[in-house]
Amino acid sequence: MSKLIGSSPLFHVSDVEKSANHYREVFGFDYSKIWGEPPCFCMPRRDGFIVMLSQVDDASKIKTNGALDGTGETWDAYFWCDDAYALFDEFRSKGAEIAYEPIHRDYYGMMEFAVRDGDGYTLAFGQDWTGK
Repeated sequence: MSKLIGSSPLFHVSDVEKSANHYREVFGFDYSKIWGEPPCFCMPRRDGFIVMLSQVDDASKIKTNGALDGTGETWDAYFWCDDAYALFDEFRSKGAEIAYEPIHRDYYGMMEFAVRDGDGYTLAFGQDWTGK
């Protein structure tokens, strides 16, 4: 049986170059190429994880999960990490927009926080906290 080897969210963005640079400068992702002429698609990666960024002509077509459920606090992507506090400090020091600071989620055993990118997508980062 074949196995899955990866997964990636696809985010529609208003300016792919600006978004790609934000992911690099604030969230520590890197990219080697932006596709299209004019530029329209990029796949920044960090630690083997990819976020696909696809530029749309009409920014009103950008729909985050938070916008869809009306709360503004629903994640668009969730990443597991090995040190939520250190990652939070890294992002904060680079000027990330903080959705919420590290918090212990007892009911599913995670220490997590969330940030927002320039298009309003909420990215959560969590560390297993069941054994802490």
